[in-house]
Amino acid sequence: MEKIRYRREQELIMKYVSGKMAIPAVPGGGKTFILSRLATKLGINLQEEEEILILTYMNSSVNNFKNRIMELLKKQNKYELYRKFQVKTIHKLGSDLLRKYGDEFGITEEFQVMTDANKYYLMSLVVMEYRRDKPKDLDFFLDAKYGGTNTQVRWNKELINLTLKTISIIKNNEITAKKLYSYSKKYRKDSLLRVVGELFYRYDMKCKKNGSLDYDDILFYTHKLLKQSVFLVEELKLRYKYIFEDEAQDSNVLQNKIINLISNGNLVKVGDPNQSILGTFTSSSPEIFKKFIKSNPKVEMFTAGRSTKSIMEIANYLVKIVNFKDTFESVKTALQPQIIKPVLEGETPSNPKIDKYGINTIKVLGWEEERETLIKGIEIFINKHPEKSVGILLPTNYMIDEVARIFRGKKIEFQIISDIPESLLEVMNFLGDFLEYLARPFENKRLIKLLENNFFIEEEKEIKEIIMQFIKINALEDIFYSENYPKLNEVLLKKYKSVLKKIRAVLDLNQSSLEKIIVFIGEIFEIQDEKRLLIEKISYDLKKILKYNPKWSLLDLASNLKKAKNSEFSYIAKAVEEEFILENKEKFNITLSSYHRSKGMEWDFVYLVGVDNRTFPVKLNEVNYGYCYYLKKEYEYPQIFVEREFEREFLNRDTEMGVVKNKLDKLAENIRLLYVGITRAKEYLVISGNVENGIYFLGEIEKYIRGRNELKS
Repeated sequence: MEKIRYRREQELIMKYVSGKMAIPAVPGGGKTFILSRLATKLGINLQEEEEILILTYMNSSVNNFKNRIMELLKKQNKYELYRKFQVKTIHKLGSDLLRKYGDEFGITEEFQVMTDANKYYLMSLVVMEYRRDKPKDLDFFLDAKYGGTNTQVRWNKELINLTLKTISIIKNNEITAKKLYSYSKKYRKDSLLRVVGELFYRYDMKCKKNGSLDYDDILFYTHKLLKQSVFLVEELKLRYKYIFEDEAQDSNVLQNKIINLISNGNLVKVGDPNQSILGTFTSSSPEIFKKFIKSNPKVEMFTAGRSTKSIMEIANYLVKIVNFKDTFESVKTALQPQIIKPVLEGETPSNPKIDKYGINTIKVLGWEEERETLIKGIEIFINKHPEKSVGILLPTNYMIDEVARIFRGKKIEFQIISDIPESLLEVMNFLGDFLEYLARPFENKRLIKLLENNFFIEEEKEIKEIIMQFIKINALEDIFYSENYPKLNEVLLKKYKSVLKKIRAVLDLNQSSLEKIIVFIGEIFEIQDEKRLLIEKISYDLKKILKYNPKWSLLDLASNLKKAKNSEFSYIAKAVEEEFILENKEKFNITLSSYHRSKGMEWDFVYLVGVDNRTFPVKLNEVNYGYCYYLKKEYEYPQIFVEREFEREFLNRDTEMGVVKNKLDKLAENIRLLYVGITRAKEYLVISGNVENGIYFLGEIEKYIRGRNELKS
């Protein structure tokens, strides 16, 4: 291996030879860098049949590790050793084992892995079928004050999400759908677990019929396989001389059991408990990694070169607030007392340095003021620093969409990190606008909206006004079938005629088959690649969607297409993304993201929006995650209720049905989410919050900055 000057903690890690080692690491500590080098060093001395297994939880991390190891081996002219490194997600490891040895469970090697998108879609079908068969079972939980179809639809969507998460918890406790169903079907109608039990059973039957396994199934059956096959476990122990687990704070019970079964004792776990932010959506638990740290030799990687010293001070101050202020006594373990240390002078890579203090706090009154302040601030920054990367973290999809709309209008280039790529959202909005127009083709305002939003976005305001005014004062027949046109230059007139000709072709099409119309729209407007696949999938599944939403009008369909991230169409867009492997590679300097999605990212300038008590609550009565006002009082927090009911019935009869513990868990996770947001910044950081919601964290950080500046002056 080439000569390199390691920092002290890196030297200790590189001395590892065998046994267990925990590496708690801070953001920007260079864990991928040092793990790749340690793995390469150990790999050179492996015996013929031995390998190193590196487990991580993201495909992007898999590729990152593979590329780094490959480069290191090339530099040493030992490329032939590359086969000795197995870099996989835990689910890839499990699916490989099941394809080879899963026949005793009736699992053939041709089984399909169910993506999260397809899992959501399948469960949505199950819930809709259940409502069709037993509507009274579901409506029993609704508060009589909130009747009607809209409430039922809202409850259906909540059931999809809570059932999927509960299934994950149930499988982690190694309980099958059949076992849960056999117990829960005997429960009274006021049991939410009874409903979840039947939904799980129906979902499981559909998975088996389709020959599909979801990610939780893979872990469930992999663990079952390993428990029953002593010879396979011994074979894997001999093969994998070393196992490295990356992002260990995101591990769950079954993942941990699988790793322990196949480990021969040479196990290295790396992670950051302070970046454990997936508990809301998954069954992960930071406690597993915390216990590993306490019970095994550890090397702390608390030195980081990502951020300026000022930004690290803010992150460290947040850790101190939580650990030592009485306000957080009930959740003081939310952040481990890990203090990020700057790189020593002369060591590399050194921390960034800027000419002035790069942190600012902004207090606003209401979302509109916060949004306008954000836009102005970003415009000033990109004009002054056009080469810098910018990350804008927002708490809700609604806020992301609002800012994105303004950026488009101002022609500011950006990308969004989300479940659904921006390119696919554009197509769904386009289809929504088109179907809205087809629903009322004689309403010229709908045609104006279609043209303005999709075909004449970049034209000057005066040009748009000419086109829109012409459409306003003319009848449909004159617009499409006469030789009368708005007064435009030759290039724009040609574009206008071409667009109107294509829209007219859609209008002239036989309107009896909506599926064919959607495909035709894709063809005539020459929509290609992943966008074309999306249109074809929407067309293919349209009958199924309308079957379970029989009261939908064309306008309802259009509306749901345009709110794709929270509608029956979201699974289609997610499936297309997964099929095309559309990675959110940075194309532009500005990125919009939710706080959760920002993990693993970094930008020169980070703007944190919504740092107030609504997004980052401090007190129990401020935590409303999972609250459903339309349900009867005892079920207002249905996710909490069904989890506690499951625990009481299957794990611990003394489990209480209260919501306090879950609220405390949510408080703790939100604190870690703020920590993740702060530590994405390399040079500049702006923290903004709405005073009307309360601004505890923003206020504390502001006081810290003021005190720091007073000391210096």
